[in-house]
Amino acid sequence: MHDQFEVCAAPQCRSEARTSGYCPRHYQQVRRHGRLTPEREYSTRGHHCHVSGCHKSQIAKGLCFRHYQQKRRYGRLTPERERSYGRTGCQVMGCEQAHSSRGFCKRHYMSEYYLPLKNMQPSQPAARAA
Repeated sequence: MHDQFEVCAAPQCRSEARTSGYCPRHYQQVRRHGRLTPEREYSTRGHHCHVSGCHKSQIAKGLCFRHYQQKRRYGRLTPERERSYGRTGCQVMGCEQAHSSRGFCKRHYMSEYYLPLKNMQPSQPAARAA
């Protein structure tokens, strides 16, 4: 076993070189595109989202999950579509559960909001007159 290994030839890469002087990631870039493609590489994970004011961790392309999904779905960031997430608890007095939907925890949402609405709707379609 060797204590030292050959370092990848790509600039600023400190991974172990395995094939033709490159680590597996950079070797695949050269193989597929004929050159290194730093413009296509993701930023390293563990940093915060690049959107100003967002402190969540990156998951892809320098963005957190919410902002990445906006770019993927709409081709741009959509601050006008974002909700304010100020609620933390259920709005039922005495309930200490976390907020889930429409101001309620999961249990109270089903019992106080969803099921009453569902019971108001007709369950059977009206019979047709022949």
